[in-house]
Amino acid sequence: MFKNAYTGLWLLLALALAAVLTVAFSDDISIGGKTLRKTPLIADLWKDHKAEADSVAKADSIAEVKSKPLEIKTDSLPQSILIFGDSMTFNLALRLAQYAKQNGHTIHSVNWDSSNTKIWAEHDTLAHYIREFRPTQIFISLGSNELYIQKPETRLPYIEKILAVIDTIPYVWIGPPNWKEDAGINDLLERTCSRGSFFRSAGMEFKRKADHIHPTRQSSADWVDSIMRWIPKSAHPFLAAPPDSTITKSNPNIIFLKALNK
Repeated sequence: MFKNAYTGLWLLLALALAAVLTVAFSDDISIGGKTLRKTPLIADLWKDHKAEADSVAKADSIAEVKSKPLEIKTDSLPQSILIFGDSMTFNLALRLAQYAKQNGHTIHSVNWDSSNTKIWAEHDTLAHYIREFRPTQIFISLGSNELYIQKPETRLPYIEKILAVIDTIPYVWIGPPNWKEDAGINDLLERTCSRGSFFRSAGMEFKRKADHIHPTRQSSADWVDSIMRWIPKSAHPFLAAPPDSTITKSNPNIIFLKALNK
């Protein structure tokens, strides 16, 4: 007796569920000249699911694009190179000058000891040297003096100001040669620089001077070699053949600026 009663109840529930699903998935139903609109539940669920799927697909697409190597024709014309930045700049410039001589480029360097993005952004020094040297390629060596900053996002306005001064000139921002874990300055620089314009140095092996911070001259030369091997994959590739062994020295035309207490 009870079995028959439960059987009837389950049958009734099954029929009710079937009716709801039929209405939900069917077009609008007309009865006696009146139209019954179907429930928006299924449509809304499908809409939300589709929007989420589209969002995930878009994010995957962007990540895929960023991970693909850039395929840009190498500029074969002689370049006017400007490298500027903190105290890491000097040794970088020495090796970069050898590349310039090998490939027919000219080079100018501005070394500002103890400088950082804030100092460069708050002075017209960069704009001055851009007007003077008219570079077609710029290398930036900044960030080493900001590894200790616990809130690197506070540096964003300064980074953006520097890039605004550079404007449309092709550039490579050389990330700091970390001797300790940073609090996010490298990630901030990479996010802010245009694609193919940031070279991440963190994670590379360096032989350091007695201060355990600055790479030795030879290690700096190896550092530049790594950067120049990467140039063909950058946003603005140019001639970067390694210097012949006969090129032992080349003048980087370096300017030294006095350190500021900031």
